[in-house]
Amino acid sequence: MSLLEVDNLSIHLRGGRTLVESVSLTVNAGEIVGIAGESGSGKTVTAMTSLGFLPAGATATGEVRIDGADMLSMRPKQLQAVRGSDVAMVFQDPMTSLHPMLNIGTQLTEHLRVHQGLKRKQAWARAAELLELVRLPDPHSALSAFPHRFSGGMRQRIAIAMALACGPKLLIADEITTALDVTVQAGILDLLDRLRRETGMAVVFITHDLAVMNVVADRLYVMYGGRMAENGSISQVLNSTRHPYTRALIDALPEGAALGKALVPIPGEAATPDRRPSGCAFHPRCVFAVDSCRADVPRLRELEDGHLAACAVDPFGALPDRAQLLDIALATPKDPRVAS
Repeated sequence: MSLLEVDNLSIHLRGGRTLVESVSLTVNAGEIVGIAGESGSGKTVTAMTSLGFLPAGATATGEVRIDGADMLSMRPKQLQAVRGSDVAMVFQDPMTSLHPMLNIGTQLTEHLRVHQGLKRKQAWARAAELLELVRLPDPHSALSAFPHRFSGGMRQRIAIAMALACGPKLLIADEITTALDVTVQAGILDLLDRLRRETGMAVVFITHDLAVMNVVADRLYVMYGGRMAENGSISQVLNSTRHPYTRALIDALPEGAALGKALVPIPGEAATPDRRPSGCAFHPRCVFAVDSCRADVPRLRELEDGHLAACAVDPFGALPDRAQLLDIALATPKDPRVAS
């Protein structure tokens, strides 16, 4: 049994808007699984629902299980017991997670005392161990300091230490390297990889940056418009890409500019819950779209062992010849700004 199992999850708002539609994913103990996509693709709301946090007025159908426990049917007190102890989350901006008026020691020890019943002296000793675990310099002095005394990278390490305080089996990391420079980013990624190897903890890494996924993830899920577009091992998704959206994300990576390649932006605007096109949500921006893409929602189908994609055309599998791909693109002109 997987540590995290999301089966056919759909999240609906009042008024008929759908945030996430029929999303399924699994995370096994000790692995790092990435969820990638543009802002608004449904990455974070899927993760937050896994913790039992739903947007106001939203309802969820399907199943979300963490270590066999059904998160969608739990009462608030049951959810409170699971959050922080079995599963924890680290957010993009650590300053939104750290209270500016409380020192680091107070914030680190609070849920140690609540969840594990430690006395104050024991909790402070454990807090120092956690800061040492995330390689924060002079952890004992850091406990008495306030968040503004630390750099962005150090604050992110403190936020990770808080999430690790009760030894969770699953850590959800939501865009935790986005605001960091490349050197600090590399240190955070190395830290997560080391922690999962040393503790067996699983990590769900949410990002829009596929270059980060290539460094740290074992498997990757790509989402667009609240639906799953492609998933598989990191090698399958990034090296044998089959969905046009995944291919577009790879082509838009700025790393290519360093090699003298022109940046290839994705045309048009990302689909949103209140402006989701009919059929395949990506079709207004896709040069390979045909009539069926505009009418029918494509379902995930297995391409090879563990590699799935939701594309009716499958241009990178059925038509490997670049000349044929160009013929398809030229035969279906469209204005990508118009979502039909």
